[in-house]
Amino acid sequence: MKISSNHIGKILKNDIYSLSGNLLLKKGTVLNAKHVESLQKHAYYFDQAFILDEPHHLSKEYFQHVKNMYESSIHTFQSIFANLEGEQLPPLEDILGMLTPLIDKLVDDPVFTRYIEQVKCYDNYTYTHSLNVGIYSSLIGKLQGLDKSSISLLGQMGMFHDVGKLLIDKGILQKPGRLTEKEWMEIQKHTTYGYDLLKRNRTIDPHILQGALLHHERLDGSGYPTGIKHSKIPYFVQILSVADMYDALSSERSYRPKQNIFTTTKILIQEANYNRLNPAIVYPFVRYVLSNHLREEVVLNNGKLAEIIFIHSDEPHLPIIKVDDHFIDLRKNKELEILDFAN
Repeated sequence: MKISSNHIGKILKNDIYSLSGNLLLKKGTVLNAKHVESLQKHAYYFDQAFILDEPHHLSKEYFQHVKNMYESSIHTFQSIFANLEGEQLPPLEDILGMLTPLIDKLVDDPVFTRYIEQVKCYDNYTYTHSLNVGIYSSLIGKLQGLDKSSISLLGQMGMFHDVGKLLIDKGILQKPGRLTEKEWMEIQKHTTYGYDLLKRNRTIDPHILQGALLHHERLDGSGYPTGIKHSKIPYFVQILSVADMYDALSSERSYRPKQNIFTTTKILIQEANYNRLNPAIVYPFVRYVLSNHLREEVVLNNGKLAEIIFIHSDEPHLPIIKVDDHFIDLRKNKELEILDFAN
């Protein structure tokens, strides 16, 4: 059986390999006409079971469903913490009950994160950021091959990691210009504020406490609040740090516009190369993020249009691209750079 025009708009839930063993399309790919045309050049195995059985998966209705689920979670999260009086932590069960459906959706649906990218916004940044970091931390856990309970725990760590910011003056958090040294020192206290607040719940998982306190630590010791290094930073916290930085860079902030996916992933790779983030976590995550955009058209720094063809495992931020009828490996042509998507 072959993939045909009848499959356009459907989603692969399995990788497609050529009979010689080369990866042709990754699971999670939304099939389009270019995919169908390209596959005609190859001999490959395909079964109808490789297609997600959700005929309206990419419909406006499905997008609205995801948008409603996401925004409802934001509002629930905000309302739970709106009653943060006397620095008392709300019932954890309320928040976990809100988070679980999203995490389950993430684990079961390979393209769910693409919808999240489209619907996340700057409004209520502390809340949206916490939810996004929970989602991305869970995704990274999935990419690391962790079990479902660990994936769920990472989601919880992301959800609570910035809770201390709710105790920081909003005037400082939302300041559009450069922070003074005093203001920056106050911002850094959100890690200890969050830790002190969360530990009042004696049943809370220690990983969540670690996440709140240590998510700004870096492998080279340049982070805060303690400046610990390498293996002293728990592995789940290292995952949380990658998710935190990715969402912070790719979101609108009061003091700067959001960065596009190519700038964001490039910065993550640099942080890994500078020994601040764990490359064993960063590289698979960047590879996954960019592989969701195979066959998409991009703009290069020389003004030309290109198509992303292949993502390398060792340098995922430097893919093979197609310009006109020529294939260019950006690992070997580092003067060329992808600036953004073409549209």
